[in-house]
Amino acid sequence: MTTPGEPPSYEAAKRQARDPDVSVRRALAEETSIAPELLYYLACDVAAEVRATIAGNPATPLKADLLLAEDVDEGVRLALTGKTVARLPRNGVADPGPLPRLILKILERLGADPSVAVRRALAEAVQELEHAPSDLIRTLAADRDDAVAEPVLLNSPQLADDDLVDLVRAAPAPGTRGAIARRASVSSRVADAIARSDDVGAIAALIANHGAQIREDTLDRILDRAPQEESWHRPLVYRPGLPRFAIARLSGFVALSLVEALQRRSDLDPESLAIVGEMLNARKEQEAARRPPEAEEGQGPDGAERARRLARAGRLTAEDVDDAIFAGDRPFVIAAIAALAAVEESVVDRIFKAASGKATVALAWRAGIGMGLALKLQHQIAHVPARSIVHSREGGGYPLTVGEMEWQLEFFGVEPR
Repeated sequence: MTTPGEPPSYEAAKRQARDPDVSVRRALAEETSIAPELLYYLACDVAAEVRATIAGNPATPLKADLLLAEDVDEGVRLALTGKTVARLPRNGVADPGPLPRLILKILERLGADPSVAVRRALAEAVQELEHAPSDLIRTLAADRDDAVAEPVLLNSPQLADDDLVDLVRAAPAPGTRGAIARRASVSSRVADAIARSDDVGAIAALIANHGAQIREDTLDRILDRAPQEESWHRPLVYRPGLPRFAIARLSGFVALSLVEALQRRSDLDPESLAIVGEMLNARKEQEAARRPPEAEEGQGPDGAERARRLARAGRLTAEDVDDAIFAGDRPFVIAAIAALAAVEESVVDRIFKAASGKATVALAWRAGIGMGLALKLQHQIAHVPARSIVHSREGGGYPLTVGEMEWQLEFFGVEPR
């Protein structure tokens, strides 16, 4: 008879391994002191819960683990993933030596697992390890599913610049470049590769990453495209260490509110501040020159009428809306959004008064303005509660589907175009 707390004898364990009660076999599978051949036997049990327990048992022979790496049950393979990664050397070990061949084989199989959940669990477990097998890290980084690749792309210390540049060029998953752009440290070589891509969202993330080293020639190339990419404007304005040429170029095309934000930066030298001030005054003079003469004489239309006149003249822009938001000119914003979206001003007013983040975003989308302005509309015009603010997806795009946005507008009586 076995004493409680003591492992069963070999003969008793053999009987338990064949017991028809699955709970008995599972309890045996938790034992770490029974014979290896019995653990291997239980790795072929008909019950997935028994095999999962064996997969998590640190005493299970590696040959049994190799078998379990191809188990039909996802839960079994997940249990094996956690245990196998726990066998890898922790960070700080100077020379851990070569890993056993069977552990490498098990990790290779898990890295190619058909289940995203298994591959993701593996990626999350090894993402910061200094001594994970390099081939495994490269496999996970090149995975076609962002949920798998992203943890490794963001955090693995084993990915060298050569690896990262190759991944930027190949972009096996939609979010590959964006994840690399958000690494804590991005070399100038990798940053240049991202900047040469056509991935607008990844470039926005790169600009916003203060740990990314962006050479002046790379920044100049970004600025060539920036006037057409509104999602880059704010991160560019707030990027530290901006050279003077970039400050001058930015002041010429970002919204006036962002030029004023640039002017308020405390890290600009006097000459740079002078450039910003001159550009800001020139931009304001140009804006004043675009307004109808009666507006300058103090007898002109209110904000709403100014927006209507600009729309009728075909001169109403997203920058005008941005400036009006900054100035708190709600009538202008309502009339401008109504004109750009081709809806009644009363409908725009009702949507803003509803303080609905999704409806406001849908309205901005219909008006053809960027998600950056949609965020400002939510905050400053519709006064959407913080918990209901709809934020942009990675890269600055609209987070809702077209169907979702059309449904939001239909709720307020706006028919699809």
